[in-house]
Amino acid sequence: MPVVAKFCAQLKSHLVLNGYALVFSSGATSALGVVYWILAARLYPEATVGLNSAALAAMFFLTNLSQLNLVHALNRFVPSAGRSTAKLIATAYLVSVALALLTSGVFLLGIDLWAPSLRALRADPASAAWFMFATASWCIFTIQDGVLAGLRQAKWVPLSTTSYALIKLAVIALAATRLPRGGIFFSWTAPVLLLVVPVSALIFLRLVPRHVAAAETRGDGLRGRSVVRFVAGDYLASLVWMATVNLLPVLIVERAGASAGAYFYLAWTIAYTLYFVSVNMCMSLVTEGARDEARLNLYSFETLKQTLRLVVPIVAVVVVGAPQILQLYGSAYAAEGATLLRLLCLSAVPYVFVAVRISMARVQRKILTIFCVYGALCALALGLTHVLLDRYGVVGVGWAWLVAQTLTMGVLLLTDLRRAWGPLLGRAA
Repeated sequence: MPVVAKFCAQLKSHLVLNGYALVFSSGATSALGVVYWILAARLYPEATVGLNSAALAAMFFLTNLSQLNLVHALNRFVPSAGRSTAKLIATAYLVSVALALLTSGVFLLGIDLWAPSLRALRADPASAAWFMFATASWCIFTIQDGVLAGLRQAKWVPLSTTSYALIKLAVIALAATRLPRGGIFFSWTAPVLLLVVPVSALIFLRLVPRHVAAAETRGDGLRGRSVVRFVAGDYLASLVWMATVNLLPVLIVERAGASAGAYFYLAWTIAYTLYFVSVNMCMSLVTEGARDEARLNLYSFETLKQTLRLVVPIVAVVVVGAPQILQLYGSAYAAEGATLLRLLCLSAVPYVFVAVRISMARVQRKILTIFCVYGALCALALGLTHVLLDRYGVVGVGWAWLVAQTLTMGVLLLTDLRRAWGPLLGRAA
């Protein structure tokens, strides 16, 4: 079977193998996530799902704010860190946890100002403490993917994330009667607190020593100032994207109500899985590009092809079967969210090109390019959402995402990507 043989040959490449491991992780957890949200939609009222999803979105925003986009910095610098690898990772852990405790504390103190519908998060000291420590733990859980990818050990990511998803399923089933209002949030956060310790032990006690021993250079492999400059610039650029993605559910709940928030969040959860295909494949691109920047254009074009082969067929299936997929959550979700789901999934196709260009810029340390791309997406997506949400409801948000991604892809294809891939296409012809 030539197709199978070709696929097996491709898996010998670290670029493809690690990318596929990360994609498999997202795919497995997303499939289990569908089961999870089916249970949530059946066990909890729509308003409760909406409020808990807004609380999760707030936590994710604070996590992204606090981890300084270190998942991508570690993905970029761990491959060349040498004997400084353990120090680099430990520093990232400590900085992100400290910032998570600070930002989540500030968020809770001012919750009446920016998210009054989430007052339950600080209803008592135990609830407030849980939110703060859950945010800190989620920082480490997020960073670990970048560490494992940078170590060329992405094969461990599916084990960690699948274990998390399975534990989450068990917890939500048990929490439905005991925690009728906050069971969804609890089931998302409790498993993380259980998993960060063993995964961190694996990284520091086994994988890092093996990485250092196999390093091509015995030196440190990086300079502190260059890492700090990269982190600062990449973080400022990514803040724009973080705010756009993670605060949007909160905005919808505040402007359109909790039920609209539930319809949007479940459709977005399904569609954003396709975004993660691009993100995960591109993490492998950054690792291999950092090791051999001279082949970055070739690696990036191969990543584009591999990612489109995964994304396009799935998008086609979801576009056709959107009502049936959302019917699993309930008839109201199917009626209100089918068109939204189609539009959000279609936007994942142009995002493949956007994600590849951003990852190339990370390897090249072109922070201004990353900022411009994120800035364009933010301005287009939020601007169109502001105009279309009141007029068309949550469907307007879907149109905003699709138009924003498509326009950004078009500009990149006419400029940076044409210069990078033109010679490759010429040789192929």
